[in-house]
Amino acid sequence: IQGWEVMPLGSEGYRTAEVTLGGVDTAGPNSRTMEAKAVDGLYFTGEVVDVTGWLGGYNFQWAWSSGWAAGTAIAERSG
Repeated sequence: IQGWEVMPLGSEGYRTAEVTLGGVDTAGPNSRTMEAKAVDGLYFTGEVVDVTGWLGGYNFQWAWSSGWAAGTAIAERSG
């Protein structure tokens, strides 16, 4: 990620914004713990992962559920 630049060309503004697209490929983290398969102790949750749902709370639910999975895994790991 170092040295990577994103140059947005524009947007429709906050009036129409709903969710973001892109992010960490879903193959990257363990689906049970959200821990990165390639880096021990690194976790990805919410919109940082390339998961985009329809409107109606799906994206909130993904954020809460992936956060819970990662938090639970970290707590278990910490003893």
